[in-house]
Amino acid sequence: MRIIFRTNVDKYQMNIWPTNLIMVPRIGEMVMVNKVYRDQYQRLRLPTRMVVSNVIWSEDEVVCELWYHENDIAMAEISGVKLL
Repeated sequence: MRIIFRTNVDKYQMNIWPTNLIMVPRIGEMVMVNKVYRDQYQRLRLPTRMVVSNVIWSEDEVVCELWYHENDIAMAEISGVKLL
């Protein structure tokens, strides 16, 4: 079964999320971007983790929808970064 991560935030690419997970993340759990992209997103002052907000199951794949964690939103506002 393939796990696909999706977010509607344009700043995040589709291929930055882990592809080798064995278990499907549950709603409320965090997903980190792959190690090779962490520095890039940290330089842009964007969060390197997102919360699973919804999980959609189908026959051959699972789609995990991601969104910002509320703490990351607050920190972005303090530092002046526009997340949306």
